[in-house]
Amino acid sequence: MPTPDFILALRDKVGTDLLWLTGVSAVVRNERGEVLLVRRADNGQWALVSGILEPGEQPAEGLRREVEEETGVVVTIDALTGVWTLPPIEYPNGDVAQYLDLCFLATHVSGDARVNDDESLEVGWFAVDALPSMPERSRTRLDRALAHTGRTWFAADAAGESVPGPDGPEAYAAGPARGAALATLRDGDREVVVRRARESDLPAVVRLLADDRLGATREDEGDLTPYRRGLAAVDADPHQLLVVLDDGGEVVGTLQLTFIPGISHGGAWRAQVEGVRVASDRRGSGLGGRLMEWVAQESRRRGCAVVQLTTNTSRTDAHRFYERLGFVRSHEGYKLSVVDARPAAPAEVAAP
Repeated sequence: MPTPDFILALRDKVGTDLLWLTGVSAVVRNERGEVLLVRRADNGQWALVSGILEPGEQPAEGLRREVEEETGVVVTIDALTGVWTLPPIEYPNGDVAQYLDLCFLATHVSGDARVNDDESLEVGWFAVDALPSMPERSRTRLDRALAHTGRTWFAADAAGESVPGPDGPEAYAAGPARGAALATLRDGDREVVVRRARESDLPAVVRLLADDRLGATREDEGDLTPYRRGLAAVDADPHQLLVVLDDGGEVVGTLQLTFIPGISHGGAWRAQVEGVRVASDRRGSGLGGRLMEWVAQESRRRGCAVVQLTTNTSRTDAHRFYERLGFVRSHEGYKLSVVDARPAAPAEVAAP
């Protein structure tokens, strides 16, 4: 649709000066769990359906209007998933605008997805694990909406860091945005940032996972497709956190944290640590220990009662490392592969 009349009227008064506008965007899902995207005519990029509210228009109604006008799809609005202020935008004609964006989760009701106006080149449904490349802003909104568990995410600043709520893991359901800095650790005279992993970190993360005797047999640096699917699943789960250690743009460590709700121990939450790796040339400096100290602090901050992990019985150096940090070898661990084999059937027991 063309520029709304009310914006043209405002431009007659303020010229190209900054306009503060309210935008709405939609993460629309169908019965198969696919997401509705449009390829924009102005820049050729895939993005969420979005638009500008008219004066006095209710946000949910305005978003339903935008979705139907652009794609021919009728939706029901389910939840407000995110609120944030976008950076100012300067358009080719010199106009400057800044948007308060309200992102909603919506469900397909009727209508076949199609190009329905001149704002889009293509319209389509995409599986969450097969999304096209899109701007980080759209991907962040999409990730937040898919991770929505009832609590709206509010941005603290343009970097996308979330505002803490009440204590407990459920208060952090949206989690930090991709790339958001979580902590800074000292490594000698250097500062190393703990931040959430981005897709661009995957080659380095996979190299770290493969850089030991066991990892070399199960990781494949040549095909990142399954790792991209894995990262998308991690980002969509509010109780998962894949982090990297970033030293001036170089990834020198990684681990995954899973926050597990439970009934035992008085309904206590647990933090599960997996995939701990520090680059071989950075081991022995204490960086790994400081990373695990951050894990304990973050788990405590999220209301967890215990941090737990498993490590292969052959990794004797890792055993000594964790024991020095205070981890206690209190349980026996068992694993069963369900990929290539099935467990043996239990033996029959004769009737008494």
